[in-house]
Amino acid sequence: MARTYSLDLIAPGLVALVCVFLLPQSQAGDPPQTPLAGRWTSGRISTIQYRDAYTGVSKPPSGNHFSYEFRPDGTYSFTGLIQSTVYHCTTSMFAQETGRYQVSGSAVSLEPEKNPYKLMNNCAPSSNKEGPGKLIPKKYQFRVEGSTLVLTGDDGSSSQFRREAQ
Repeated sequence: MARTYSLDLIAPGLVALVCVFLLPQSQAGDPPQTPLAGRWTSGRISTIQYRDAYTGVSKPPSGNHFSYEFRPDGTYSFTGLIQSTVYHCTTSMFAQETGRYQVSGSAVSLEPEKNPYKLMNNCAPSSNKEGPGKLIPKKYQFRVEGSTLVLTGDDGSSSQFRREAQ
């Protein structure tokens, strides 16, 4: 004896299967997508470079480089390098902050978990330092304009970063 099935009973099951297997799914606990996700950089380098007249050795140029990386899992990293060269003396400060971030509307809150730094001066090695750094929470207003991220602090100062190609 042949069985017959009503389309009214089968159709909801087919729709559910299509939804489960064909539509993109987010995992439980996935953070919401944010326009901040990705790597953002900013930096400048001096066009003037010192060259020792006696040895002919060039010294590193002065400049800075800063970058933020915001990951989809809610973690971030900030890397900063500031370097100044005067004659044969170079002073550098490097910091690598990592932690968690949250986005609420056009605000981003940063909660650092680690912030090691290193300060070096080749003319005064006794002043070289390394340490864990301070863990200071920060909050910025942000906006993304094309491939530019603008972060504005509570004091009104702003910084611009360019999105790195992925």
